[in-house]
This record gives sequence, structure tokens and C-alpha cells, in this order.
Amino acid sequence: MIKNLKTRITLLILGGTLFAIILVSVITNINLFGSFNAYMKNEQKNRINEILELIKNTYSLENAWTESNLKNIQFSPLIKEFDVVIRTLDGKIVFAHPMEYDMMDMHKQMMGWMKNHMMDGNTELSGYVSEKYDLVVKGKSIGSVEIGYVGPFTISEREIKFSRQINTSIIYAAVIAVMASVALGIYSSRIMSNPILKITDAANQIRKGNLDIQVKVPTGVTELKQLSESINHLARSLSEQEKLRKRLTQDISHELRTPLTILQSHIEAISDGIWEPTPEKLAICKNEVERLTKLVEQLKDLTDIENHIIAQKIERYNLSESIMQILEAFTLEFKEKDIKLVTNITQNVYIYGDKDKIGRAIINIISNALKYTNPGGSVYVSLNDAKNDIKIIIEDTGIGIDQKDLPYIFERFYRTDESRSRKTGGTGIGLSIAKSLIEAHGGRITVESQKGRGTRFTVVLPKNA
Repeated sequence: MIKNLKTRITLLILGGTLFAIILVSVITNINLFGSFNAYMKNEQKNRINEILELIKNTYSLENAWTESNLKNIQFSPLIKEFDVVIRTLDGKIVFAHPMEYDMMDMHKQMMGWMKNHMMDGNTELSGYVSEKYDLVVKGKSIGSVEIGYVGPFTISEREIKFSRQINTSIIYAAVIAVMASVALGIYSSRIMSNPILKITDAANQIRKGNLDIQVKVPTGVTELKQLSESINHLARSLSEQEKLRKRLTQDISHELRTPLTILQSHIEAISDGIWEPTPEKLAICKNEVERLTKLVEQLKDLTDIENHIIAQKIERYNLSESIMQILEAFTLEFKEKDIKLVTNITQNVYIYGDKDKIGRAIINIISNALKYTNPGGSVYVSLNDAKNDIKIIIEDTGIGIDQKDLPYIFERFYRTDESRSRKTGGTGIGLSIAKSLIEAHGGRITVESQKGRGTRFTVVLPKNA
């Protein structure tokens, strides 16, 4: 079995070309030589009619068969390819012209060649044909004439040459077409296979872990361009995922190490008698244990949400009231941090969804805005009711997010150097949970930000979530 792509493409084009050549040749022979047969039969009738007219006209010159008018018939080029026998009314032969043996041999050879070389074999070929015609001059019967020929019609060398040229042209065209198809097949296979080989090599490099590979395919084929772009995008995505994976591992290690270090140092100090097990020291240990528990629970919740394990309690409820209750719960924190809360909540906006989970997503976003807005700043929260969906906007005047970090802020544990510094606290997965909860309701969440000017989160939820 031929497995090479170049060979397959070349053979496919060659096979298609040969099929087209055979099809065209057969159709050409059927149509052309069918018409040729009809033409030659009609031409044969005309020749015989011309011979009859010659005989009649020659007889009418003297109204008798004389030596002079019979010679006129004998030397006429019209009867050269025919046997001609003229008889009187009483059956007496007054003129006989046999077809020359060389002419008969030529006819037999030509007819045999046509039988062997006309591709469709549709030309009607037979043996010797003799036909008898009555001779009538000026309404008077003067006898009869027998005309014989190699049937069904006489073919001249000119017609045979014409038919030979047609078939020769077809053969030449077939040879040229085959050569062109081979060249085209090799060229086309090279255009197709070379980029595919490059892409295959790049895919193998990616499989080996070389994620910095980029495929450059100089081709005008749209599909191959799209394939190379997909491979390049895959390599970039895997490279980014690898970086995120490493960062995630580091962040989880850090998140776990900090409370564990505090617990270890406190327990060792108490065990060694350096510290007294006072309620304050035990409270610190308890807080760190709760911090670890919260981290583990949030990771489990996020995984369950993404895997659609947590069931949703879908009901119709007043989203406006739910958001107002959430904002009221944050009132004290806004006051303590000296941040102004501005609201624009459309009243009585109802939605179908899980009240607790949508509320949890909104709490995470508002908490994020509060956390990264400096004292003296402001947070704007609005709820707008559209025809088919509901839009929630949460915008702050905080420290903002660098443009290079925007695509990754919904990743687990992702933090930028400043806007998501660990000094602000938190586990770094609040936005990941918010995004998963919103998308679980068929909605979407987007973010816009300018470094040093603030961040704007937009949540869009369908009304029948």
C-alpha cells in the first residue's frame, strides 16, 4: 500500500487525467466518426449520382453508344474507384470498367486500418457491394448500369489521412496530458506535503516539550495557513499553561506554607515553654487553621463548579433586592477604609437562577474592588435591565491591572506584582470562582482596566438563567 502523500497525490492526479483522456477519446470517436460515417454515406450517394449523370449526359450527346462517348466515360476520374458495367436493354454489355487491383487493395487496406484504429469501432465496414441502376434518358429507357465498390462506401486517401490525424492528435494530447499531470502532481504534492511535514515536525517538537516552536509555512493554501496558525496557537497556549502551572504550584505552596509556618512556630514555642498557651496565641493558631480550611474548601468548590458537580437551585427572585442586601453588608467595610460607594440599582429586576451562587460571585467581585481601592477612592455598582439579559457593572478607582495581566486574572492563584500582592490577603481564587459561577448560569464576565486608574467588571446574565 502506498502511504507516501506525494506519491498518492501524484497518482491521483495522473489517474484522473487518464480517465479524462479515455472519456474524451471515446466521446470524440463516437461523435466524430459517427458523423464521419453519415458524411461518407451521403458522399457515396453523390458520387454514384454523378456517375449516373455522366453516363446519361454522355449517351445523350449522340443518342447512342459510340466508341467516342464510351471513351469519355472510361477516362473520367469519377469512375476511377468503381467497377462500372453498362448494359443495353437486351442485356448486352457495351462498357465495362473494372476497379484497378491496386485501387481495390488500397481500399481494403484503408478499410482494414479504419476497423483497427477507430477507437469506438463504430464505423460500418463490409465487403464488396454491387448495385444496379436503370438508365433513362429523356423519358426513354436505354439500359442499365451496375456500379460496384468496396462497401459500404468508398474512402479516399484524403479521408483516411484526416481520420489518422484526429487519432494521432488524440494520442499526442494524451501523452502531453500525462506528462503535464505527472509534473502537476509532483508540484502539487510538494506544495501540500512540505508544509504538512513542517507542521508535523512542529507537533513532534511540542510533544517533546519544546513549546517555543513556531511554524512558518510559506503557502497560499488557506487550510494549511489555518493549520499552521492553530499549531502556533497551541504551542503558545501550552507554553502559557505551563507557566501558569508552575506559578500555580508556587502560589499553592506559598499559600500553604505561610499558615503552616505560623502554626509550626507557635506550637514549637508553646511546646518548648517559650510561650504560654494563652487564649491570644491559641486564637492565632485557630485563625491559621481556619485559613487553611477555607483555602481547601474554596479549591474544592471551584473544582466542583467547573465539573458541574454542585447542583443549582434555580428559582425566580428579585436580583435588585439581593444586590442591595450584599452592598449593605459591605457598608461598614467601606466606611472603615474611607471608600465611597456609589450605586445605581434598577428596582424590581427579576431573574431565574441560583440566588446564593450569583450572590457569591457578586460578593467576590465587590470584595476584590474594595481590597484594591485605596482610601479616598470610590466603587460604583449598577444594575441595568435589558430586553433579554441583565447587566451588572462593578467599577473601582483602585490601583488597576497591567494590560499584560488582564487575560490571566481569572486564573487560580494568579496575582500581579502589585495589584494582586499577597500583602492584601485572600487566597487568589475569588475571581476564578466568580467567573465559574457566572458561566454556570449561561452568563459571561469581562474586565477592563488601566494601571493606576481603576478596574471595571461587567457581568451579563440571561434573564432565564
